[in-house]
Formats: sequence, C-alpha cells, structure tokens
Amino acid sequence: MNSERILFIVLDGLGDHAYRELDGLTPLEKANSTGFKKLKENGCQGLMDVIAPGVPPSSDVSHLVMFGYDIDKEYFGRGPIEALGEGVELEEGEIAFRGNLATVRVDNGYPVVVDRRAGRIGSEQTRELTGFLNEELGDFQGFRVRFQPLSEHRFVMVVSGEGLSHEVTDNDPHSEGKPVLLCQPVEEARDMDGARRLANLVNSITIEAIRRLSRHELNRIRVEKGLHEANAILVRSPGVKRRMVSFREKWDLNAACVAAGLLYKGIGRATGMDIYRVEGANGLLNTNITGKLSKALELLGKYDFVYLHLKGTDVASHSRNPVAKYEFIQRFEENLRMIDESVLAVTTIVVTGDHTTPCDRGMHSGEPVPILVSSNGLRKDDTRVFSEREAVRGGLGRIRGCELMQVLLDTIGRTVEYGTRPSPRRINYMPKQLNYLKLKEA
Repeated sequence: MNSERILFIVLDGLGDHAYRELDGLTPLEKANSTGFKKLKENGCQGLMDVIAPGVPPSSDVSHLVMFGYDIDKEYFGRGPIEALGEGVELEEGEIAFRGNLATVRVDNGYPVVVDRRAGRIGSEQTRELTGFLNEELGDFQGFRVRFQPLSEHRFVMVVSGEGLSHEVTDNDPHSEGKPVLLCQPVEEARDMDGARRLANLVNSITIEAIRRLSRHELNRIRVEKGLHEANAILVRSPGVKRRMVSFREKWDLNAACVAAGLLYKGIGRATGMDIYRVEGANGLLNTNITGKLSKALELLGKYDFVYLHLKGTDVASHSRNPVAKYEFIQRFEENLRMIDESVLAVTTIVVTGDHTTPCDRGMHSGEPVPILVSSNGLRKDDTRVFSEREAVRGGLGRIRGCELMQVLLDTIGRTVEYGTRPSPRRINYMPKQLNYLKLKEA
C-alpha cells in the first residue's frame, strides 16, 4: 500500500564533516541509533544537490527549490519572505531588505566589519535601535524608510517611493575584516535608472545609520561593558513582494508548516501553507523538539503535506560546535520514537537538510546534503546508517532539489506516465479533482 501523506522534516544545515571530538564521525553519524534505523529500514537514502554541485544554497532558495518552485521565475527575494514571517504587511511596490545590526570600525575612511551580528545583540536592544533609526531616517531624501526588528540582531528594512527598482547588490560583505560593500545596480537590472536610484539611497542610509548609531547612548553603555557596538547596518537580499502560486495549486496537496524561525514561517506563508506555532519552539538549540514533532504528527490527520523545520543543527554549525550539533540531532532522533508502525504504514517521511553547513567552516558549503525517504511506496536499499558517507551508495542516488517533489509524489502513488494528460495543466501527477463526461439525458 502506498503511503498517502508526506511528513517533510528539514534539519537545517544537516550535512557536515567528521571530527576528532566525535570519534572521527560526523554529527549525523554519531547520533544514529534506533529512531533513524527504523526509518532507514523502511526506505532508502541518497545525496541531494539542492541547487547544483558546488553551489552553497541560501535557506530560502533551497526550501523553495525542494518544494518545486522555479527560483528563476518565481523567487522574489529573501527580504520580503522574512517580512512575511514576521507578519510585516508590504504594500505593492515596497522593497524589503533583510538586515543585521553590526559592529564596524573606521579604517582610512572605510567602515570595516568587526562583527556582522554586533555580538549577537539581544532582541530588546535591537528594538530600541531600530526604533531610533525609524525616528531619525523614516523620511529620508523624499523616500519612506522603516526598520522592523526581528529576533536578536536581525531586522527588515522597507523602502518605498516612486522610481525605485529592487535590482541592487548587498552591502553585506558576509565576512568580518572586510569593509561594508558599496550597494550597486546589478548588471542585468531591467530598470537600471530605478536600481541606480535605490543603490544611491541605500548607500546614503548606511552612512547616516553609522553616523547616528555611533552616537547613541546604548552603544556608549555597551562599550563601557566591553560589548560590541551596534553601530552599523548590513542589508542584503532585496525584493518586492508578489503572489506566488500556492503549494496546493502547484501540487494539489494541502500543506501545513510547523516552524519557529521567521524565514521558515515566511516561506510557509509565501507558498500558502497554514502556519502552526508550538509553545517553547524558538529556532535555537533548546527548542521544543518534542512539541514540534508531536504537532506535525497531529496535523497529518488533516493535511496531505506537513513541513517541519528545526534550526538547531544550523545554529550549532555556525557556532563551529560539532558536539552541540551531534547532541541536537541525538535529541531529535530520540523523539522519533513517536513515529510508530501505524504512522509508517500511511506516511512518506523525509529527513534532510536545506544545505550543508560544516562546523569547521561555520558557513554554508556547496556539498550535497544527505536525504532519507521512508515510505512503503519506495524501493528499499541495503544501507544501514543514515549518514553523509553511507548516502553515497544509497538507493536514491544523487538527485537535485528540483526533482524531489516528483519523487515524493511517486511514492504516494500520485504520478502518471509522462505524456499522459488528465488535466489541461501540464502536470505529471493525477489531480484529485477531475472533470468527468456526463451522458445527456434522453
């Protein structure tokens, strides 16, 4: 019998390298025990190049690709997606950037990044400083600018006004020890004048933010306490919100999202998923794994597709802490005991990562991610341990992220032979609602 529902579990940044402190194993290898083995015995594994070999994906792009979206045609930028996750309402034409409060020092006239996250400044102080920026820069050079605080050092910067195009570069160098980048129009901009106008505006806002934040009383207090100043803004991933085809429209599956991080809730909202919150879920290492998995299993009673996101693996990776990553995966693995035979009989369960984040690198890499699919509708392989190394010889082989949804639809028996046309839409699955021929009454 084919598994009729899909539980799609993403352990953010799951892929990794082996470490001496983990007995020469990766965090995933070290954590493998009963829970993973039960899923492995019911399915097969492989490796997935979410974008392409050697290309490090960002989390928003990787999720959309795995969910079957064409990022060249349908992606509208991470800034608006994070804004959606926070519940920030964007008007038509407004441009949203994702941003960090950061620490810079001035060297020969260049603001050099000391800490991209201002010592991971807390959410309350971020609210204070973004509120200050709204007062100081809200009406700037004839344009409207607003800063929406998010968690810790993060914020969304929204810019609105006539004659602007979002087709500009980041000012974030994505590394410490480098100067803040000059915001510029991208060379393929369709509206070059509008992009040039926005780039100049962002550069002016950045300069003014550094000048004014450096004088703020909160930063004086932070310096006295030996903490990093939050004296600069780094912005990236601009975009303009537009409607995406919903997950249900694309795949004929009603979908739910269980996530704590703003980006991941934003992805769920952008794709039309119903969003569920869980008490104690916070997107950190101490998140409520038990509550999140329990909620996801509960939702399988009313949804065809449940997306469950866990961020702790990536948090540990960016902190370069393989032991913490192993311990988080182990906690998750222990909770898999909630998945019993009755769930396995009717559910296709996916466990994978949205990208590889090696702890020894502390940032995303272009290496493939391990993926495990447990399903009665899938041929089993003879690998025993779910891991990066065992996945090399797994039955799924090496797939691309854009191929994953088609594989999953096949495991639940929804696919049709290529070229078959049960619907006016060009789809390779059987829709739930079909139009039937009715004989006319005599």
